[in-house]
Amino acid sequence: MSTPSGYSERDFMADLGERLREREAEGEPLIAGFTVVDEPPEGADGFGDEEATTAEASRLLEPIVTELAALGPARWQRFEAVFAFTVTAEVAQLRFFVDEQSGLVPVPKAIAAVVRQQRLVAAEMPAGPWWRLLLSVTEGGEMTVDYDYGDDPFPDDQILAPEDYLADLDTFPRNWVPVWLAGYIAGPDAQGRSPRRAAAQASADRAVGRGSVTSQDVAPLTEVWARWAALSAVHVGVGSEWGPRIKPGYGWFEGNERSGSTLYVLPGDRAVLSGGRWGSALLDAAYNGGEDLPALYAGAPAWVTDGVLNTRNRNGLLSFCYWWMGGQWHRGGTDTHDELVALPAVGTADETVDAMVAETGAQTAAQCRALLAAAAERSTTYDAVAAVFAEHPDADIDAAVNQLDVAGLMAR
Repeated sequence: MSTPSGYSERDFMADLGERLREREAEGEPLIAGFTVVDEPPEGADGFGDEEATTAEASRLLEPIVTELAALGPARWQRFEAVFAFTVTAEVAQLRFFVDEQSGLVPVPKAIAAVVRQQRLVAAEMPAGPWWRLLLSVTEGGEMTVDYDYGDDPFPDDQILAPEDYLADLDTFPRNWVPVWLAGYIAGPDAQGRSPRRAAAQASADRAVGRGSVTSQDVAPLTEVWARWAALSAVHVGVGSEWGPRIKPGYGWFEGNERSGSTLYVLPGDRAVLSGGRWGSALLDAAYNGGEDLPALYAGAPAWVTDGVLNTRNRNGLLSFCYWWMGGQWHRGGTDTHDELVALPAVGTADETVDAMVAETGAQTAAQCRALLAAAAERSTTYDAVAAVFAEHPDADIDAAVNQLDVAGLMAR
């Protein structure tokens, strides 16, 4: 704990509490900054007097902060605390900072009990109980509070089990739950497709005559694969952390706005293209609007299984699925064209070339177009790859070539 010269720890803690109260008494808010991390859930209903409830929730933060401060090492300058609570489980993390160093300190059960009480009070506010409470406090008594209602997924070390969130929703019903959290609660049962389940669903589809829908939402497989690989080569070559990638047997893509997709290429001229759009209206309607989940697998063959599906299906966040067989794309009964924003820039050849040029430079458009054409013919050469990096003398050409080689698009 930071104690100025001549102060005992008890004196310092009393002074910290006094500074907090003085700020409030002088008209300076007790909380230097207050942030609701996302907008309150749509249609959330509060109970009682909102102003009084908010004041009580804020008041309960003072003893929490004071007790947390007492746990710090000498000369601490600030601390950050995160509480991820539901009615059945809790995670509490407390980190103190001294100069350039920091360290975690255990949070006693007695403090967690006060935090629990604060959450019960906060539950009566219109937004309902927070999922995470984040505190940042300086040794001067300035405090910033964030109530997190789940706009973004929680860090792995601060997320609780699905059944804990389900229990909390049973206790504190909400009219709207973030789609990612609703999918997490739903788990693999919502969209999982094990080989056994896939075979059973395919058999059931055949029994009732339920077939797939042929689709032209996506370009033919050979074109999409060539575009994916060429774009991957460019991103790898310039050292970009973004963009698609080619892995053995499949293409992978994660966008910078939490959407993403995969393209698995299988023997026998087959493939599976699937992924999820962040904030998908289809999934929101299912989890919050009482609609059915999108019929992504209707009419799908038994080989469309978890092993070739984007891993979003494990958390109920898959919003499209197409499979290639018989020389054309197929999908289930739900129109998912609008979900394809989760693909990399492979919709048309021009779109792919534009995305390549954005990485390699405006003067390389012709070289990028030539590389894409060669990739489509599976006749790419080292020189053709090197040509697109004319404006990047430090490009990793070998890594770029490897992407096309793994995709099977290099000349032999």
